[in-house]
Amino acid sequence: MGFLKEIKGWLGLNPDSDTVADQISRDNPLFVYIKIPIALGPIDRGERFEDPLQVTLDLEGLGTITGGGSQLSEEDADGRRAIEFCGLDVDLYDAVKGLPLLRRELVRLQAPSGTMLLYELEGHEWEEPVYRAET
Repeated sequence: MGFLKEIKGWLGLNPDSDTVADQISRDNPLFVYIKIPIALGPIDRGERFEDPLQVTLDLEGLGTITGGGSQLSEEDADGRRAIEFCGLDVDLYDAVKGLPLLRRELVRLQAPSGTMLLYELEGHEWEEPVYRAET
């Protein structure tokens, strides 16, 4: 099972659902997981990424952030766990406008290199880097 399917399962979403591009809407959003390779707790994650992204999504009417979390490491020798990365769950109402908006805003918010947008569209799982090499 892929990472995106695993996340969808954790959230109670159908991990095997296929999102059809021309059927994406407010009632049938595209689920996007933003994987951010930085150790931020909930408050810092919200202030740095979640809140400003939600403001922009609201202004454009393109989606909503439905949740977020942190992936913890295995326990070390002292029983402590570290944050390996954090993520945001986003429902987009328009993939054509929403995906570039997420990319642009994450760059503006100085998301670290390695930040990825994970989503499923037309039966294909995408893991797209926010920062793309110019060609």
